[in-house]
Amino acid sequence: MLKREVKAILFDMDGTLANSLMAWYFTYNDSLKEFGFKKISNGEFVKRFGNPIEKDIKDKFIGKTVIEVKSAFNRNFSKRLKLVKLMPGAELTLKELRKRNIKLALITGSTRKITSGILKKFNLKKYFGCILGMEDVKRRKPAPDMVLKACRLLKVKPQNAIIVGDTMNDITAGKRAKCVTVGYKIKGDYIIEKLKDILRIN
Repeated sequence: MLKREVKAILFDMDGTLANSLMAWYFTYNDSLKEFGFKKISNGEFVKRFGNPIEKDIKDKFIGKTVIEVKSAFNRNFSKRLKLVKLMPGAELTLKELRKRNIKLALITGSTRKITSGILKKFNLKKYFGCILGMEDVKRRKPAPDMVLKACRLLKVKPQNAIIVGDTMNDITAGKRAKCVTVGYKIKGDYIIEKLKDILRIN
């Protein structure tokens, strides 16, 4: 049990609420091919999954701009949306948290267009008081900017918020913002193996 009052929970999307790994794997390689770059293996992609777009540009999309890569991701992800699956227990967890009057935010490194497509597919937008994508901050996770902006929009102090994510970028962003961090199958202040386990922490 937490020693502080929880007023808000901030969720990552890809790998946390939505299993979009394969959709992103094909999107990433489709985009590399589009620009004439060499494709990468699934194993290499898994290691990169969750990185901010600037790191992808530095390492793989060399010489391209954020706008160019973002546009390619948007185009190619729309063809792969059917591969995205909802994580087990995701909607049940969101629904129960709303019943408890916990404010919810979605904070993702994905673009607004991709985020909107996933939320529409699973009818999840209604659960969130705040939705932030990569265009909404200058510095993306692991910087704390997105976490802090979500807290401001929800009108809660970071100390009264939990961030739930599946990468160290999520956890680092949460720690830098002074939130409680919950790792989905990774190390944070707390670790959960199933999304519904968050209901026991609060």
